[in-house]
Amino acid sequence: MFNSEKWSLLIEETYGYKACAYSNSGFQLHYNIINNEIGDYVISPSFGDFIYINKDQLLLLDEFLKGNDSKSSSIKLRFDSNSILKYSFIEQAGYLHEIEYSSYKKWSEDGIKCKFRNQINQGEKSGLAIGLSTDEDDLVSFWEMHANLRMGKFVEIPQPKKFFLNIHKTYFVAGKGFLLIAFDQRKDLVAGILVIISGDTAYYKFSASYSSALKMRPNNYLIDRLIFELDKRGIKKLNLGYTGASDSYTGLRKYKLSAGAKEFPRYIIKTPSFENLNRKIITDINKKIAQLIPGEPTFDEIDMFSQQYYKYFV
Repeated sequence: MFNSEKWSLLIEETYGYKACAYSNSGFQLHYNIINNEIGDYVISPSFGDFIYINKDQLLLLDEFLKGNDSKSSSIKLRFDSNSILKYSFIEQAGYLHEIEYSSYKKWSEDGIKCKFRNQINQGEKSGLAIGLSTDEDDLVSFWEMHANLRMGKFVEIPQPKKFFLNIHKTYFVAGKGFLLIAFDQRKDLVAGILVIISGDTAYYKFSASYSSALKMRPNNYLIDRLIFELDKRGIKKLNLGYTGASDSYTGLRKYKLSAGAKEFPRYIIKTPSFENLNRKIITDINKKIAQLIPGEPTFDEIDMFSQQYYKYFV
């Protein structure tokens, strides 16, 4: 999904980073050229988790990097062979998780851990109502919930609202994405998942929930209802995205594995010059974020701040 013209153009429209493509012997690499105070460099995929390549394509990727040696580059990869490690400028950086199932019934009976199944049952018994939506107003409500989670739990800013609205325009309108959202018995939104569909795979791109609702287990129940929905559509893969390797991610890794996911290493190619980029502005932005959050900004203020600064986190 991320190695596509659609995705790179979405990034260009949101952040102004020029979308480009490299083609060689049937291999295509979509990337964005980043030009800001940090430097002049290449990212693929920009604000995406990974691109998938095989061993032959890795050689073509080498040719791209050699031909692009005037620019610093960072490429995030999924590659299913350890032979990639012979390249000195490639490092493992976290994990990717994906659930593959033959049917919803088979997944629910044999694919998940007992604790995860019990938490699905708790979600169902708590009276949560699950809905599917492609409505722009619902997407804005989801963004607000996502912003609340990012700032309250992780002390981080969200991507700007424009990014989500561009996802709506690019994927939802074309029938290639939707929200799956959970409401409590008072019909208040409590949790949701933003899903993008590409080929035979659904991508669990964002999830969000209100901490006050976690006792109802909405996230477990949403995954159950999502796989039920995807199975009806004939989609048998659900990519759960990136998970870090540090101890702070241990709980998230266990959660994804207990949902029946397989784990794959993620790699990053960084050309030597990439490490020489000027990252001082990131330190300065993080200080501004630390000052912003205690002031309890409005969603409009958060969005304006994100529009100004989030682009530097590419």
